[in-house]
Amino acid sequence: MHYIVMDMEWNTAYSKKLGGFMNEIIEIGAVKLNGALEEVDSFSVIVKSQVGKRLQSRVKTLTHLTNEDIANGISFQKAFQQFSDWVGTEENVFFTWGDGDIRTLIKNCEYFLERKTLPFVCNYADAQKYCQAFTDVAGAGQQLGLSAAAEKLGIDPDAFPHHRALDDSRLTAACLRTVFNTEKLQKYISRCDEEFYARLAFKPYYISDIHNPAIDKHAFYCLCDVCGGKLRQEKKWKHSNNTFRTVFYCKTCDRKMRVSIRFKQLYDSVYVHKTYAEVAEEAEPETQNTENT
Repeated sequence: MHYIVMDMEWNTAYSKKLGGFMNEIIEIGAVKLNGALEEVDSFSVIVKSQVGKRLQSRVKTLTHLTNEDIANGISFQKAFQQFSDWVGTEENVFFTWGDGDIRTLIKNCEYFLERKTLPFVCNYADAQKYCQAFTDVAGAGQQLGLSAAAEKLGIDPDAFPHHRALDDSRLTAACLRTVFNTEKLQKYISRCDEEFYARLAFKPYYISDIHNPAIDKHAFYCLCDVCGGKLRQEKKWKHSNNTFRTVFYCKTCDRKMRVSIRFKQLYDSVYVHKTYAEVAEEAEPETQNTENT
């Protein structure tokens, strides 16, 4: 069993073939770890741009790669084959920081190789989700960046050059070592079967129809965030900017609250985000004194 920690850099480019923009991979970096998470090998390659001819200024600033660098790289087709050969056929678990890299790799495979799966990836785990579970922001709805997570885990991110694929792979591996627990890790590992690829291909979206059967109607039942008492709905629910909004009144607290709810459809569940904001009482309009003086 090997653990493969992968990171990639990409450039957003317009594709005539797609009739829109895509994230074209320009660098692949990875480290291979043994069962004790010790590095046993590394991989790094710059990929020649075939869609975008010039790097975005933001990408050049972050990665310090130049247009000449990517012009002298190898094609994605060759890079993919070299990476596959390097990974080998042994059982593995792939890690990326967030699932953006694995999604982008699949999309580039679809575009350049007309395939939707990665034959050399046996199992997958999101290193960001796993490592964040050991920090004080676990479950807070916030996604930690790699450098921020490293600092929380007692690692100096400045000891690793930033925004180059191989270096970010090594920083991710360092984070994993600090919290490595084979038993806890198991619940974050997914077998790369048909359902795995279906989950990655699914695009979450906000529900806009209040009668959608996926919505749990109990979500519209609101209690006062101060006294916990039942609220009286003052207005009908209205939908705008992916959010359902209305106003409730608490008789006990004598206060009005604007309640906002968002329903985000995920692959197999609906994420509900509800917020309360007290409605300030409007000031009484001043009356003009019309009495004759």
